[in-house]
Amino acid sequence: MPGEACYLLPLMRKNQSIAGAALPVLKPVANITLREQVTQSVRNALMNGNFQPGQAVTVKAISTMLGASVMPAREAMNRLIAEGALELRANRTVIVPRLSRQDFDELTDLRCHIECLAAVQAVERILPAHIAELKQMEAAMRSESDADAYLNANFQFHFLIYQLGASSFVLSIIEKLWVRAGPLIRFGLGDMDFADSRRLHALMIKSLEKKDKEGLRQAILVDISFAAQAIREARGLAGDWD
Repeated sequence: MPGEACYLLPLMRKNQSIAGAALPVLKPVANITLREQVTQSVRNALMNGNFQPGQAVTVKAISTMLGASVMPAREAMNRLIAEGALELRANRTVIVPRLSRQDFDELTDLRCHIECLAAVQAVERILPAHIAELKQMEAAMRSESDADAYLNANFQFHFLIYQLGASSFVLSIIEKLWVRAGPLIRFGLGDMDFADSRRLHALMIKSLEKKDKEGLRQAILVDISFAAQAIREARGLAGDWD
């Protein structure tokens, strides 16, 4: 009916204006499955050295530690085995891989190259807020006497820098290297004096503040090299490496 059409026209125009209005800005929701959460939690624990080289890892243990059901824990374990983060032995047990001296030396060389690359690229992207966060971490590490807490903070410190400089692809490579190095770092550095590490972290922050790419690269390189040498000495004393 003509009268009805006249009545509906303003309503239609109102609906069209609503449809064309700008959408509100909402916080993105991470589309992460439970399996991915469990996988990343175990991966982080490996990077952070919470497992020892050669330590057996079971689905039940993962499930218990994370309060997850058996299915995502099993899926996470299978994913980490496929990535080489865990090793499936002939007797069907799963362990944290042991590294030979040659494998460790090659891994250290790769870390020096890739982590220095990511850090240097972070120089152009770092903001004052990031510097402030790094300074807070560095101050906490400077006053920390517990080795486990220090190494946890060390992990957070380095990855804040790498996340700023690395693409997702390069960051995934760094994570894979830390997954293999993490258990050895905890083993080799648990009782060491962290004076050199503290000095180098302070130097990294100064280099980032001054946009000094070469200074930052050298600090990262020496930090990795010092840690690697301490690990070689610790493994040699333990009789694990010839």
